Amino acid sequence: MSLIPEKPIVFSPTLAATIGLEEAILVQVLQECASHCAQVSSSGYAWITVTAQNLLNLAPFWGEQDIRRLSSSLHEKGLLLIGGGAFSAVHDFRFAFNENTAESSADHRSTQASNAVPKTHSGNNPHSAKTIGGSWQPGGDCLRQLAQLGVTGEFARQQVPQFVTYWRDRNVPRHSWEAKFIKDVWRNWQQAEAQSFRKQKEVPICSDWRPSQDALNILSKQGGINPNFIEDAIPEFILFWRDKGELSSTWDSKFINHVRYQWQYYSGMIDQDKMPQAMTAQWQPKESVYDVLRMANIDRDFAQRLIPEFVLYWQENGSVQCSWSTKFLQYVKRQWARHIQPQTADQNYGKQQGSDSKSRIRDRNIIDALSDRSWAS
Repeated sequence: MSLIPEKPIVFSPTLAATIGLEEAILVQVLQECASHCAQVSSSGYAWITVTAQNLLNLAPFWGEQDIRRLSSSLHEKGLLLIGGGAFSAVHDFRFAFNENTAESSADHRSTQASNAVPKTHSGNNPHSAKTIGGSWQPGGDCLRQLAQLGVTGEFARQQVPQFVTYWRDRNVPRHSWEAKFIKDVWRNWQQAEAQSFRKQKEVPICSDWRPSQDALNILSKQGGINPNFIEDAIPEFILFWRDKGELSSTWDSKFINHVRYQWQYYSGMIDQDKMPQAMTAQWQPKESVYDVLRMANIDRDFAQRLIPEFVLYWQENGSVQCSWSTKFLQYVKRQWARHIQPQTADQNYGKQQGSDSKSRIRDRNIIDALSDRSWAS
């Protein structure tokens, strides 16, 4: 690193407030070039030619497109004359300060820096600050500059009505409405592109959807949630969002929030029950069970219709549990998961009532559903 500090770029705050901060900095950089390069007089103007690389070195914080954009802006404002085409990194840049309309732009040390703005002695001066007209339209050069930034002509023209309406209501005078239009349209274009990119990634949830391994690790390893509880939450999550028909690019995030919220209630039920107890004929699940089921979008009536067979099976089984509510919650979720294309609660109840109690209790699927989750004990 050199011990000799770089020469600072000093610019006028008044000039920056008038023509724009970046434009004022470029005026100073070009003035620095004019101070060290030979000037050629032509048609009453002092023309300076500087290599593109030298200009880029003087402003390392800008790229080729930045200098092209800002020099074009100064040209539109009537402060700069450009010869031989717009700035390019592969060609020398030829320019002259327009002394006829910006006398003090060539002298950045003058305390009258504001004189760099074109002076208006007549309303016919095209460079005077003026409010926007109701029939204002961007010119061809303006649209070409936007096209160079990737903005389509159709998109740019769609922005004109709201641009005109907005600035007419504010009645603010400006020296270059096209420069302001370019800036506003470019910002709107970037926002529209970002929104379009997000929408392209949005997809509906499918029947075989599964959370990513990262999502599972966040829930089980970082969140301390039992993996079986997470697995039981997947079918109900798919069912709910598939029925809603929504699109999303963040299904993993939705699933993480869904499981975390349910686990808080589930953990609370476990903590409340410490002593093992046998099943009683009058047993009813806690109200918090229905809160969890409601978060899982499982019908309350569906759960209540499963209580008689659940009670009967565990009375005959004779086992004791610390939390019958958590055991019942797990059973209901397993039964609900069987209905990815759900039947109505009445149909399901009718099928269950179609067989006698003993055969229903001995049904293999019910036994599996009730007994293969020792983690819920």
